[in-house]
Amino acid sequence: MPMPVPDSTYAPLFTPFKIGELEIPNRIILCAMGGTAPIEDHAFNPRCVPFFMNCAKSGVGLIIPGLSILTDKWGRPGWLDEAADVFRGPLKDFMDRLHGETGTKFILQLGAGMGRGLRANFGVTLPYFDYHRAMVAPSDGMPNVFAPEMKHRALTREEIRKLVDVMVNSAELAREAGCDGVEIHAIHEGYLLDQFAMSNFNHRTDEYGGSLENRLRISTDMIRGIKARCGKDYPVLMRYSVASKTAGFNKSVLPGQDYTEFGRSLEESISVVRLLEKAGIDALDTDNGTYDSWHWAHPPTYMPEGCNLPEAAYIKNFTKVPVFVSGKMGDPDLALRAVVSGAVDAVAMARPMLADPQWAEKVRQGRVQDIRPCIGCHNGCFGRLTRGLNVSCALNPSSLQEEKYALKPAQTKKKVLVAGGGIGGMEAARLCALRGLDVALYEATGHLGGAFRAAAAPDFKKDDKKLLAWYARQLDMLGIPVHLNCPVTQELVEREKPDLVIAATGASPKRLPIPGIHRPHVCEAKEFLLEDRALGSRVVVIGGGLTGCEVANAIAEQGKEVSLVEMQTDILQVPDLCRVNSNMLRDMLRFNRVALYCGALVREIGEDWVLLEQQGAEKRLAADSVVLAAGYTPQPLELSLSGIPVYQVGDCVEVSNLLGAVWAANDVVLNL
Repeated sequence: MPMPVPDSTYAPLFTPFKIGELEIPNRIILCAMGGTAPIEDHAFNPRCVPFFMNCAKSGVGLIIPGLSILTDKWGRPGWLDEAADVFRGPLKDFMDRLHGETGTKFILQLGAGMGRGLRANFGVTLPYFDYHRAMVAPSDGMPNVFAPEMKHRALTREEIRKLVDVMVNSAELAREAGCDGVEIHAIHEGYLLDQFAMSNFNHRTDEYGGSLENRLRISTDMIRGIKARCGKDYPVLMRYSVASKTAGFNKSVLPGQDYTEFGRSLEESISVVRLLEKAGIDALDTDNGTYDSWHWAHPPTYMPEGCNLPEAAYIKNFTKVPVFVSGKMGDPDLALRAVVSGAVDAVAMARPMLADPQWAEKVRQGRVQDIRPCIGCHNGCFGRLTRGLNVSCALNPSSLQEEKYALKPAQTKKKVLVAGGGIGGMEAARLCALRGLDVALYEATGHLGGAFRAAAAPDFKKDDKKLLAWYARQLDMLGIPVHLNCPVTQELVEREKPDLVIAATGASPKRLPIPGIHRPHVCEAKEFLLEDRALGSRVVVIGGGLTGCEVANAIAEQGKEVSLVEMQTDILQVPDLCRVNSNMLRDMLRFNRVALYCGALVREIGEDWVLLEQQGAEKRLAADSVVLAAGYTPQPLELSLSGIPVYQVGDCVEVSNLLGAVWAANDVVLNL
């Protein structure tokens, strides 16, 4: 289906290119992520269809869905090629619809297995989990990523050959279903095929171990087998991590850190891609990292933009097949530069399109300021996936929940007063306007953004700043009256006479009853972040939650000596905080030499010291400055109204995260 001529600025992103003989209409790829597999547990997953169609109609050139795994992930008997009726039935129906209504291509991702990346530490014995069948690896004794005390067994040669056969059979079924190609998952992120490829993970002495060619044999056999069965012109891609970015088992590295590669080095990658190309691979879908360093493959807010682009651009020098890259590529200008410069042939992204499925359409039209940015929080996507919940987006709950969060015109015109201009209040006001309600927003301070202004203050929070700008632009474009320096009072509500009030008044910082807490060298984290408070050379941060840890790291990066005090037995004990984010933040604190004092109580703050009690013993820390990050207390709106309902949303009810505020606003407004 032909698309309108794009805005000239971003036209290079909308030029076609070829994967083998398959023409892709443009350079924008929706790449795979958990929760978007069209075939899950060998049954069709209809929940991803509306999301895929939204992205395709927006103008995405290629969709690569989440992996459809060859084996039963619980270790039970069962192979994907036994679900032939799924390929020939609902998957084929979806392919017919996608190709009939859009010009988007669809390449099915087929997963060979998790290996030691399998989540095996459930904490309980699951009757349907066959540990012996499921916990496999190239070699005996490989430690599980999530529970290193649990060891994996080596796959037998017969099991390896069965995996190859099922991969080939499944690819043939995908071709029959109308899929435009297949992507093998993966020599990437430390999954099973990746473990085979790396010498420190593969200690085999048979034809699947030893030399690089042997370690790649399972993957190259799959490529050759698919080509022989489906034809040389049927595209076969490889999801591929150029460099592992690991210093050992469960030892990740940070951007710019000096280290000796434990997994696959950039130099070895040259030989790997040449062997893959010789086997017949048609494109490389690249990033970096393994489950031991998974903030490269799932970059949180702390990672720089385009974090995997340098390695992708490097490896492109050594192959003739197209190279894509993913990993914080959601900024249209960055994507444009990557393609125009020839660094890569196309840009791939997943979570930016959860945040805004109309990403491609808005870029095509030059409306890049209207793209709702992904902020790398992982709360709605990766975090929910690892908790066994359906994948969506913290900022956009309608993604993969399109029916539940459908935006429909209000049946009755109502006047709505929104109290509070933080994220929850701005989201509520925005949704009210989109539904056709008469809405006005009142904010007690002189700024929109609430507590999120402080959260967005650090230099690495560029996407957070973009989100604040996006909300301000949306309120302005929708013509929503915004009243700053105007707290909502009983008198104001009685004067304005709304039909209902949505209170999003947030929370206030906790004030701890510590002697010396009012000394002039003590400040709140919010004051440090927003007021550029000057700090001494020795700083104690009180509170090891997300804010405290981010503040401690930011101060340490200034070259100061930082101590972080937390009363719980560990830092970052934050509900729903995604492990990929917390792991990287822990690595950053370690790298920047922040001293941690967990299970410690602050007894007193002196003129240049802080007195702790830890395990019954007292300890005095030198402190020229003290920063408080002890959490927040809900601040509900107290009104006594007759006949005017008040809906409290966000932190004023229970201190949560961005997902809590945005989803609460949606739950209220979409049901008015």
